[in-house]
Amino acid sequence: MREATRIIAIRHGQTAWNAEQRMQGQLDTVLDAKGRWQAQQLAQALAHEAVDAIVASDLSRALATAAPLADARGLRVQREPGLRERCFGVFEGFTYADIERHWPDDVARWR
Repeated sequence: MREATRIIAIRHGQTAWNAEQRMQGQLDTVLDAKGRWQAQQLAQALAHEAVDAIVASDLSRALATAAPLADARGLRVQREPGLRERCFGVFEGFTYADIERHWPDDVARWR
């Protein structure tokens, strides 16, 4: 019997916009200091796991999260645009509070 493929799904590290509670969507934001630390911690946490491939969206925050693990394993991060976060259109860049204030009807439908 063939072994099953195991997939480990990991969210990107923190960005300044995460800390500010801003909607990122597909805008290309970068990791902040905490996010870079989280990426290093991820590589350490998975040090004893079998990792044959690393696939990430093509956004900077995802690539920077994957990079320390890839570097530690001598792997190349495969970029996959299909793994990008959803597009939130006009909401992107606004805080959640701003979105609720400016688009209450849309927020009500969304929930």
